[in-house]
Amino acid sequence: MALNDSLEALKSFVAEAAQAAARVTKNAAAVTKSNINILTEQDKQKKAYLELGKLYYRDYITGEEPDDAEYLPLCEAITEAAKNIEALRGEVETAKANFKPAKEEEAEEPVNFEEELENLHKELDELGENLAKLEKVEAEASEKLEDVEQAVDAVFEVVDDSPCAACETPEACEGCEAKPEE
Repeated sequence: MALNDSLEALKSFVAEAAQAAARVTKNAAAVTKSNINILTEQDKQKKAYLELGKLYYRDYITGEEPDDAEYLPLCEAITEAAKNIEALRGEVETAKANFKPAKEEEAEEPVNFEEELENLHKELDELGENLAKLEKVEAEASEKLEDVEQAVDAVFEVVDDSPCAACETPEACEGCEAKPEE
């Protein structure tokens, strides 16, 4: 009988440990998912702010009156993202509040949920910074590409406008075989 009792106690202990691990995993996954969604919403918000700023500056430079039809969707996107961020932060707080080991006094080493959450935030911040750096490099590369395209266009304009060396016409003549001056 003592062996059966020991086996039942072991079985109960293993079941409780599995349930505790499942709760911890579920809460950690919920927090991670919410934090990733927060970053996504923050990215949407930043893009809308950037586009709004570009529109405002364009209107400022041209002296035009702001067009609510252009501004309103961006303002609504920013507001919607802010609401989503607050709701997601509420989900994170709820998941943190729901995290409690089944029997705290029996837990050998309780999980420091705050520390784990802080580590996840640091990783997400690093990802956000890397994304910002990537966007900056992409913008710089785009500007340099535009500069190169303008330089190539300028070269072709000069070559196309060169007079014919033999007869001084603006373009190479079909009759003479002279090539434009370089």
